[in-house]
Amino acid sequence: MCGLRRVAPAVAIVCGVLLLGAAACGDDEPRELAVLTHDSFDMEEELLARFEEEHNVTVTLIEGGDANEIVARSILNAGNPEADLLFGVDNFSYHRALEAGVFEPYEAGRRGELPDELLAAVGGTPELTPVDYGFVDINVDLEAGLEELPTALEDLADPRWRGALVVQDPATSSPGLQFLALTVALLGEGGWQQFWEALRGNDVRVTDGWTAAYYTEFTRNGGDRPLVVSYTSSPAAEVFFGELDEPPTGTLAAWPLLRQVEAAGVLAGAKEPELAGAFIDFMLSDDFQAQIPGTMFVYPALPGTPTPEWWRWAEVGAESLELDATAEEIDRWIREWTEIMRR
Repeated sequence: MCGLRRVAPAVAIVCGVLLLGAAACGDDEPRELAVLTHDSFDMEEELLARFEEEHNVTVTLIEGGDANEIVARSILNAGNPEADLLFGVDNFSYHRALEAGVFEPYEAGRRGELPDELLAAVGGTPELTPVDYGFVDINVDLEAGLEELPTALEDLADPRWRGALVVQDPATSSPGLQFLALTVALLGEGGWQQFWEALRGNDVRVTDGWTAAYYTEFTRNGGDRPLVVSYTSSPAAEVFFGELDEPPTGTLAAWPLLRQVEAAGVLAGAKEPELAGAFIDFMLSDDFQAQIPGTMFVYPALPGTPTPEWWRWAEVGAESLELDATAEEIDRWIREWTEIMRR
């Protein structure tokens, strides 16, 4: 094992171990692979150590915020990247990155096993390889004493749920943008704007990111909002971390949901493009895919990947929606949303 370094946005934290001699890492000094990721990236240390040993490499994880932030960061450094690989670009942030020439093509060994809908969600281009996916929906605190639950998206603006909902700003939050896009997909032009005007009048609360919404404002964690925009896998995470038999939260799943697909790509101008490609193949390995539910709490991209028993609480029967939008359209949604919410 040649050691992992995890680099926070402002502070480098060396988490690796000292080399124990040539037998540990080979006769040559290990190379370094830099991976730019969102803050929620995680994986089993033993699994990463195996990759490092097999490839005689030290992996450095550079945490750069959420999907929107890491894409913006990679665009600023296009052609002269701070990393070799980016993981976390998603179906609503990839357009801008491709237009800026952020990535170079790489054909993953198991690309042919990925579902067509996941590939299409990130443009079907060889520059991007889907690794996982998730769904954003309304989570409810089942112990908050709500007498009834919304059964249609428009119900969230009904006075019965006044002051009950907390959402995230789509300009600064990936799940916030996913939820905004869901309202666009379900309600259409004109309808989604009216919906958000009604939500504003119904005392919706807006936070900058998911952490503040879920761990500060949500009643499950001491807040005063029993409804929160979160992931359909959040109830399963509650079971896992709380060692519970069943979750104290649920997802409404009362309408079709948008699939958020996360992908990886080799950065154009990378110092170690071959290692970056090897890491993408590693992320599509059986072992890596199988640990995704227990580390990042999203769904593995490869069909048939075994999941733990508690993951059944993440399975929802909602219909899956697809929505393709250009970078310009997404910018307009965010701009109009901001204008509505600041009136």
